[in-house]
Amino acid sequence: MSKKGFRQRSFAEPGCIGCDAHLDFGLSRYCAGFKNKKRRKAFRKSDPAYKAPKWCPKRKSPCEYRIYSYADAQAAALARAFAEDEISSGELAFPVAHRYRLCAEGKTGLTPALFFENANSPDEMPLLEGEEIGQGDVVEIDTGLAQFFFYCAASHDFRPAFFDPKRVQGLADGDKAC
Repeated sequence: MSKKGFRQRSFAEPGCIGCDAHLDFGLSRYCAGFKNKKRRKAFRKSDPAYKAPKWCPKRKSPCEYRIYSYADAQAAALARAFAEDEISSGELAFPVAHRYRLCAEGKTGLTPALFFENANSPDEMPLLEGEEIGQGDVVEIDTGLAQFFFYCAASHDFRPAFFDPKRVQGLADGDKAC
């Protein structure tokens, strides 16, 4: 990330404190998020105090990815029409989720920070094996604890994005995935 004035991005995951499976009994902490609801796992002294431990049942290892593309040619044309009002490099992007459709999903060994670093590096290495990411696409990296979204403004120009995957269009009967 050698762009002048480009700030280092932080992709922090939420900790256990806000989780509904986190239990406090006096000075003892437990996790009740496992499939066997009758069993709880006690936190050890060596487990982190504020971050989720490596054994957290919500954590996905490896991370999952999802690629969202424009739902149709009309949505893509509308996005190109608004491209003149494009934000400056490195800023947050706000793609409108109801114009998108899920195209691909799978597993990746990349963390959100590593994906962001590789996506913005000038090297011509593939980001996600076997997947094509085009301009205007949104890539989601899901760690299980949090979802991170990246908007592809151009080749080697990915930006953190606010994106609501609940508003993404579903496939209609007879439609093909991108």
